[in-house]
Amino acid sequence: MEALARNNLSDQIFSMISSRIIRNELKPGETIQETQISKDLKVSRSPVRDALHMLEQIRLVDRTPKGSYQVTELSEEFINNFYETVNLVYRYAFAKAAENATTDELNLLSTAMKKMEESLDKKDYNMYLAGVNDIARVVLSVTRNPIVERIALELMPNAERIQWASITYQADQMKNVVSHIRRGYEHMLKGNADLAANAFSDFAYAHKEVVINSIKQLHHHNAETQGSK
Repeated sequence: MEALARNNLSDQIFSMISSRIIRNELKPGETIQETQISKDLKVSRSPVRDALHMLEQIRLVDRTPKGSYQVTELSEEFINNFYETVNLVYRYAFAKAAENATTDELNLLSTAMKKMEESLDKKDYNMYLAGVNDIARVVLSVTRNPIVERIALELMPNAERIQWASITYQADQMKNVVSHIRRGYEHMLKGNADLAANAFSDFAYAHKEVVINSIKQLHHHNAETQGSK
């Protein structure tokens, strides 16, 4: 690892570790060694500890009884709870977007939609995540509700992690899943709040099924990786 700049160390370490967890470079259940990170990055343990605490707050890591940290497991229970929460937040956001979105904001959504769809053809997973994030951020800003926006943004790292698993292990099924977001966007264009919200619910239900299958494949892949070491 390269040494980090001295400004905002905790935020930089947080971003670095969260990115590795999202992309499955740090596996579910894997222990994160505070002392090793501080040694590798040539920083004190304090900013590393702060970063790990931030990761714990958004449930990318769990603290063990011994005081160390482990990457959280993506269990079926967690996935079900996650999508129940996401559906509540984004049904509201999609409905508000249908009611409130300006022409400029709809154009931003169109660009992000095309990016996400194009990424599936290219099998460009980073581009896919960027498109998903662009759509989420525009839709959330259109709600004009900073409380909802903050709640949703706190969910974003786990959303990225779950999206990464699905696009990596079930890419062939994602075009059908993404079609529901396209339908939601088209209802936003028509100003139909109820149908835009329903389209997101259809997306959430379809994506949850893909994600659960993806997580099973991910666990199998991680087990094989660990077994080969």
